[in-house]
Amino acid sequence: MGERMTGTRWISRACVAIALAASLALAGCVGGSPPSAYTRTGSQRPVTHVVVAGETVYHIANEYGVSVGRLMVVNGLSDPRELRVGQVLTIPGAYRAASIGTASSGVHPYTGERAARQFQWPVSKGVVSSGFGIRNGAMHDGVDIAAPAGTPVYAADGGVVIFSGTLHGYGNTVIIRHDDDYATVYGHNERNLVSEGNRVARGQEIGEIGRSGRTTGANLHFEVRRDNVAKDPLAYLPEPTSAGPISFAAAGGS
Repeated sequence: MGERMTGTRWISRACVAIALAASLALAGCVGGSPPSAYTRTGSQRPVTHVVVAGETVYHIANEYGVSVGRLMVVNGLSDPRELRVGQVLTIPGAYRAASIGTASSGVHPYTGERAARQFQWPVSKGVVSSGFGIRNGAMHDGVDIAAPAGTPVYAADGGVVIFSGTLHGYGNTVIIRHDDDYATVYGHNERNLVSEGNRVARGQEIGEIGRSGRTTGANLHFEVRRDNVAKDPLAYLPEPTSAGPISFAAAGGS
């Protein structure tokens, strides 16, 4: 994060909530340069958005996690009412690889080197519907695991609950601090079953999957962080078996 939730995204309000509730030093939450994931190189192009009927400057800014003022300045808008259907807006600070196309859509099993530290899956059954990385022009700091509302959410490892409450975009959220400066985040819960300060065991039920916060359906937004830096959770989870209870969606996006 710096801490930021996208797709769930960390924004200044969320940073304050976590800093107060968890006493974490969250560098880079407010101001500063765009995160390195958005740094432009010769092989990348700006993310654009085509305005459709019913959209407003405020809606589009919220969709991409940028300020209304910055969106207007970059696109030469002096009045939010100037927006028109079919207008192409440049999303400030966001870039995507020029080669990205429909062939790269979908969620795939992790193929890189697995981390030495391994957690357990936070659900016993579900579909990984959205992966770690750039999504809709912004960084998605975790994975989304779709499952029916009410499905139990389990602690990926033992630790101490440092936040249990509501965060903008994330809805009902639990954050657990583990040893070796690791933390795991569980968002979009229907309800949280633990409180701040509780010590939890690996595999203990801590919540239920829901639709709280900003999401298109019932799913768990799960993050693994070390020293407040988001890591690809799939590198820290056991590889699912081909016929097992965890699968991967053909196209992501919850």
